Amino acid sequence: MRKNLRTILALDPGLREVGYAILKGRRLAASGVLGLRRVPKDERLNDIRRHVRACVRTHRPGAIVVEKTYPHPVPWLDGLHHITLYAKRLARRRHLDFATYSPQRVRQTLVGNGKAKKAEVASVITVRFPALRVYLTQDRRWKERYWQNMFDALALALHHQTVTQPPSRSRNSG
Repeated sequence: MRKNLRTILALDPGLREVGYAILKGRRLAASGVLGLRRVPKDERLNDIRRHVRACVRTHRPGAIVVEKTYPHPVPWLDGLHHITLYAKRLARRRHLDFATYSPQRVRQTLVGNGKAKKAEVASVITVRFPALRVYLTQDRRWKERYWQNMFDALALALHHQTVTQPPSRSRNSG
């Protein structure tokens, strides 16, 4: 499989929704939220796997980036960590780069404050991608929380791009 090193698939795993974003260089190729509330708990992980595989086949990323998760002793809550483990195995099989980042590290890079609120991160992202402004304010609080998963995934992709990009050289530097 040919991979595009500039293409990043970012996932914000959740038990009810999974945010995703595909960044191709500076262009946002796709983003959204995989809603799982109506999917039975025992089928959610399989739905996520199918979606991630489809994204990898379609967009051929060079890297998969996931928000850091941890193992949990309660089996159905451990599903969150299984999403990360699945993405890591898939990246290894496809010879893709793989990274996990904590939300604090991502917020520090994007906003300059590791304790920034989700809304602040989303606002910074909409400066770069104005078409996403429509998702910032919704008529229901649950809709704002729903779309926040997409913003979190996009923040992961932007953070990964920032930390893996070689420092740019100024044209005027000698």
